[in-house]
Amino acid sequence: MSEGKVEVPLPAVPRVPRTWRVREPKIDVPALAAALGTSEVLASLLAARGVDEPEAGREWLEGSLKDLPDPRDLIDMDAAVDRLLRAVRDQELICIHGDYDVDGCTSTVVLVNFLESIGANVTWYAPHRLRDGYGVQVHTMERLATEGVKVVVTCDNGVSAHEPIAVGNRLGIDTVVVDHHKLPPELPEAAAILNPKRDGEGNPHEQLAAVGVAFMLAIAMRSRLRDQGAFKDRPEPDLRPYLDVVALGTVADLAPLRGVNRILVSAGLRRMQRRERPGMRTLLKVSGVNPDEPIRASHLGFRLGPRINAAGRIDESARAVRLLLSPDDDAALPEATELDAFNRKRQEMERETMADVLRAAAEAGDFAKRRGLVLWSEAWHPGVVGIVASRVVHHFHRPALVLAVKPDQGVATGSGRAIAGVDLFAELRGCAHLLERFGGHRAAAGMTVSIDNLEALRTYFSEEAFGDVEEDAWTPRLSIDRTIALEEVNWELFDELSRLRPFGLGNPEPVFTATGLEAFGVKTLKKGGIRMVLRGPASNGIPAVGFGMGLLPEDLEGPLEAVFTIQENVWQGRSKLELRLRDVRREAKKTGDFNELT
Repeated sequence: MSEGKVEVPLPAVPRVPRTWRVREPKIDVPALAAALGTSEVLASLLAARGVDEPEAGREWLEGSLKDLPDPRDLIDMDAAVDRLLRAVRDQELICIHGDYDVDGCTSTVVLVNFLESIGANVTWYAPHRLRDGYGVQVHTMERLATEGVKVVVTCDNGVSAHEPIAVGNRLGIDTVVVDHHKLPPELPEAAAILNPKRDGEGNPHEQLAAVGVAFMLAIAMRSRLRDQGAFKDRPEPDLRPYLDVVALGTVADLAPLRGVNRILVSAGLRRMQRRERPGMRTLLKVSGVNPDEPIRASHLGFRLGPRINAAGRIDESARAVRLLLSPDDDAALPEATELDAFNRKRQEMERETMADVLRAAAEAGDFAKRRGLVLWSEAWHPGVVGIVASRVVHHFHRPALVLAVKPDQGVATGSGRAIAGVDLFAELRGCAHLLERFGGHRAAAGMTVSIDNLEALRTYFSEEAFGDVEEDAWTPRLSIDRTIALEEVNWELFDELSRLRPFGLGNPEPVFTATGLEAFGVKTLKKGGIRMVLRGPASNGIPAVGFGMGLLPEDLEGPLEAVFTIQENVWQGRSKLELRLRDVRREAKKTGDFNELT
């Protein structure tokens, strides 16, 4: 929000109420706890994540970089390594072509850093969201050919770039694709295509973000060079310093934090804590990450990632790449400062766009009755529609497409997000005749639509789509891991929960519920937040804070039940435990299914 600007409150449109559901372990929790030497609380949380055998539990709790799968198992890895190392040997010019989001930027940084370390002749290109659009373009290939580029490595794009890659082939450019998006019916004729989706379901690399695939490519190239004796007379490149950007790209791209990703992010967070990379050090500083507290995956997802993404949304993603490649703090600080400013501008545009959505919802009055939402406006910036789509889905619990109209081009471009149980990519395929182009995956997608088809698309999403979706999917549920007494919340429990970190998609923070609570010292905060102290029948009270729940002090009178996670709040070098509220309500009588509180 710019200085001096009066913040307009968001229209009050009620959030769809959620059903609370407590998970019921399906295994012998005491037996698993005994085998692992943990508490039953930790064992039950592992079981909720599908970890129900002692060996799998030990891998989850103790996995390290030595447990990474062999990257050479990926289809086309040998071909990719062959072509790139030939380019290094012959000093052919290699261009790393990224994307404008965090995954694309960090993938670029990993490969540029590594190729430079082995003496490659390498340059890079970060596309502009508005000028270039998504992925490698024909005009980019033509320009790179005139600049003498012989190999292009696409990062976080390229698996559907048939024409640009074909043009590159005609112009003498070989393309190595590093991607993780859904595969098209036919693959482009690239020199190599690294995409874990090609390796079949259940392969250990399956959930990697593009930056993870890029890191595996670096490991495979180093391994080949080692076998060739390339490091007899010079130091072998250390890949561990790249793990900070690998973690950032993985978390920001919402890759599930399980298996290989969990190992990479855990190691990356430890590396980031050392603040060795100048660009990362300055980014942490401008993002307000407290130097006294451990860096968490949540910092990557909610502080660092949005600032990197803001470059691609509002200005140019090249700023983010320059930041992460900066050789020192003097070079990094101007870029980090600019990204912080862009992020503040992005937040303002996002808030204004969401206010427009809520006003439209209040006027229409039927959003809850529609199967899916399609929203558009000429006033919206294409750089924030994806974020707004996520907020719309969270608020209304409906799949949503949010589009920015470009009247001069006759099209609208936008992003879609899905609810659990909905395959958005499949639904878009079902109305492909209404779209100019689209791409993405089950949970998120991007699309371009002719202005003339917007009304038809809205009708289709409102009435015809999602016919195969289970009825339960339309009711939002708040999944709870365990019921506990408030007096159980202590540092011993917090330290044990920390063994499950890093938390994120695929490994959410443990969620608890407690009953028989009273609220004291209730205070409302800006932007719809509320702070209080919660006390249980046998507890002295613990601070609690919640955001975006629309609660007022009068809603917190009488016996309460709450859903929360347990946080460490560090202030001026001192730590205290705090509850981060997910939902609060007056205590309800339990009827029907014991595990479902409605």
